[in-house]
Amino acid sequence: MDSNLVSILTGLGTCLFTGYLAFFAWSQLQELRKQHKQKATIDLLISNNSNSYYRRRRQAYMKMRDQGANFTALACALSPNSSSDNETKRQNFIVLDVLNSIEFICVGIKENLFDEAVYKRMSKSSVIKDWHTLKPYIMELRRINNNNTKLFCEFEWLAEKWINEK
Repeated sequence: MDSNLVSILTGLGTCLFTGYLAFFAWSQLQELRKQHKQKATIDLLISNNSNSYYRRRRQAYMKMRDQGANFTALACALSPNSSSDNETKRQNFIVLDVLNSIEFICVGIKENLFDEAVYKRMSKSSVIKDWHTLKPYIMELRRINNNNTKLFCEFEWLAEKWINEK
């Protein structure tokens, strides 16, 4: 064999092997990223479940929901020209705490920081039920805030996405 041909084949083999190694390293990084996102999602959900403050807020919200609270009227009480009693203010703080927590997770999913599949398996029915319950509240919040469609838009995005899946 000609030494030039050997050099070319050696160079080609080195390039192919380097390409394979680069692809292997890339695929390993992708797998590590996926595992990290899954762990971060599970850690967040465990943290929410073990956080007594959030657990109490979530339970209070669920009690309001199950007792048929009028969430639209509750949101109306947040209007600048509305005067509301302490109980109404307390209920609004509860709902906003729950909404902010849900929105935080949805932003993390949309930004690819949390694993959507894990969250979906663990919380799909809750997210959809919360969306159906709180949609009127959110729409009223948007209305009294100059039709600000950015309010809780990530929650809306995820809930509607899951609702529309077959």
